[in-house]
Amino acid sequence: MCISFCGLKENILYGCQAINAVKRDFPNGIKSNTYYDIFEKGDDKKKREELEDGIYKTRYLVDDFIRHGYHEKDAVESAVKETGVGNCAEQAILVSRKLDKEGIINKIVQMDICRAGKGYHYVTGGHTFCLVGASQDMDVKEPKTWGDDAVVVDMWSGIVKRVPEALNFFSKFVVPEKDEHIEFSSKTYY
Repeated sequence: MCISFCGLKENILYGCQAINAVKRDFPNGIKSNTYYDIFEKGDDKKKREELEDGIYKTRYLVDDFIRHGYHEKDAVESAVKETGVGNCAEQAILVSRKLDKEGIINKIVQMDICRAGKGYHYVTGGHTFCLVGASQDMDVKEPKTWGDDAVVVDMWSGIVKRVPEALNFFSKFVVPEKDEHIEFSSKTYY
C-alpha cells in the first residue's frame, strides 16, 4: 500500500483501481447532466430536465447530510447512492474517498473558468477532478508544480492521465472565452 508518494505507474494503477471501486459501488452508473450535454450531445429535453433535477436533489441531500453531522465525503456517497446522479465534483469526491481508504494521498482539484475585471471576479464554468502523486511542495494553483508523477483521476470523463495529457483533454470542454482565464484551487462545492 502506498501511503506517501509513489511513481507514475503506481499512481496510474491506484487511479484506475479507485475508479473501478466506485463503479463496483454504483453498478447502474452515476448519471450526470453535464456529461450528457458535453459527450452525448443530448437533445432530449425530458432527460436533460431529469438529470438537472437529480443533481439539485443530490446537492440538497449532501448539504442536508452535512448539517446532520456527516463528513463531506460520506455525505456525497450517501446522496449519490440515493439519487444515482453526480457531476464531476461528486464523482471526484467518491474517487478521493476510495483513495483515502487505501491510504493513497490525493487532492481534489477545482479547475474554474473565471471572468475578472475592475471590482469583480466570478466563475462561469469549470471542472473538478482528483489528483494523485503530486509533489509535496506543489502549489495547487500552478499545475507545473504538481510533479512529473502526478496523475489526474477523473471518474466523470473516465480518464487516468498524466497532468499535461489530462489538461489537454479537458481543454476540449473547459474553454474560456477571450476575456476569461483558468484558475485552479483545492475547494469543492461543499
